[in-house]
Amino acid sequence: MNGELCPHEELAVGWAMHSLEPDEEAVVRDHLPTCPACQRTVRSTQEVLAGIGGAVRQEQPPPRLRARLMEQIEHIPQEIPPQPTPRHAAPTPLRRPQHSRRTGRVLLAAAAALAVLAGGGYLGVRVNQLSSEVAAAQARTNDLNKALSLAADPATNRAVLRTGSGEEAAVVLSSPTSGAVVPMNLEPNDPSHVYVVWGASTKAPVPLAVFDVPAGSTTPQLLSWSADAHKHTTFAVSLEPGRQAPQKPSEVLAGGQVAPA
Repeated sequence: MNGELCPHEELAVGWAMHSLEPDEEAVVRDHLPTCPACQRTVRSTQEVLAGIGGAVRQEQPPPRLRARLMEQIEHIPQEIPPQPTPRHAAPTPLRRPQHSRRTGRVLLAAAAALAVLAGGGYLGVRVNQLSSEVAAAQARTNDLNKALSLAADPATNRAVLRTGSGEEAAVVLSSPTSGAVVPMNLEPNDPSHVYVVWGASTKAPVPLAVFDVPAGSTTPQLLSWSADAHKHTTFAVSLEPGRQAPQKPSEVLAGGQVAPA
């Protein structure tokens, strides 16, 4: 091995990924048996793809979970209707358009080529990165599933919090053991502020839980909840400086009562 790169190595990466056009496949098919460098590239690319494939698992898309959650919130009756597929929503095609597949494959081929050139150490680093990303995505999906189960539970109290002008700001879900808040029209908070859910059934509001609203997100946020928090039937929300709930709210942004069963 002289360490030199073959000019066909990029095609060898595409060969390993089954992403070549017919004329390119013909070139590699004739070239590969006579080129040890491209053979090594094919093997290395396959190892990279195997590592990435083992690190990633399919999971239900969060937007769909949130859509189901919002449907549960809107339908307060205890019997949960089936979730039909909207007629206007086209099923995900098994094959992407050719130009889209081509673009995605080129990008992935470039990433795989970098992995091959960087050596085996890249594979371990990349797989670790992917594992972390998948773990974070799985954690978000788990939270959404928990919020969905909470919304579907007939014993869950639901309170729509509205601003002074009547705009829906958030929905609070409360059970004896868990709680969640669904931001509707709350502005994202920065790291120096935190949202606080208050129990407003008592003479003085009681801080119950804190949560963040990430930019561009209306994802349900699970709350640290208790049986005492569940006793409240009126809730409010405020945005406070710092990362802890104060003794009393600085300014109530929205409030509401539990919907009657």
